[in-house]
Amino acid sequence: MLKLNKSQPTQTLAIYLNTTESISGLALVYSQSYDLSNGQIDFPVSQTKGQYRIGTISGSSVPSPSGQYNIDIYKGDEIPAVWNQVAVAWDAYDEVWATAGAFGATGSLLRTIRAWVSGSNDSTFTEYESPNELGTYTTYNG
Repeated sequence: MLKLNKSQPTQTLAIYLNTTESISGLALVYSQSYDLSNGQIDFPVSQTKGQYRIGTISGSSVPSPSGQYNIDIYKGDEIPAVWNQVAVAWDAYDEVWATAGAFGATGSLLRTIRAWVSGSNDSTFTEYESPNELGTYTTYNG
């Protein structure tokens, strides 16, 4: 199980895959177990040790609601933009068309893994301490 924390600036992950193929990036396609909200985390692979792919993700790419998630892992690659599928007006499109596109999931599913996300909507606790710790409390049964 992966443990992801939204409140950390960066996290280093090691993901085991049943392949020794050279992979420079993975696409972690997540789906929350409660409300099925979904998205993708781009995972650039910085090292390969055996069948482990090691890389760093930012906390801002981790989904917001804390809870349990299913993560489908695919090889990630640049997917070129398709002319009639870009949802931006011609005069507002600020990218060279020859290099237009986005990083996304390609190929077949490599692995599915569970993840626990924390650090976004967890309860906060306020602790009050007195300098001498000699406070007393009286309770009554009614």
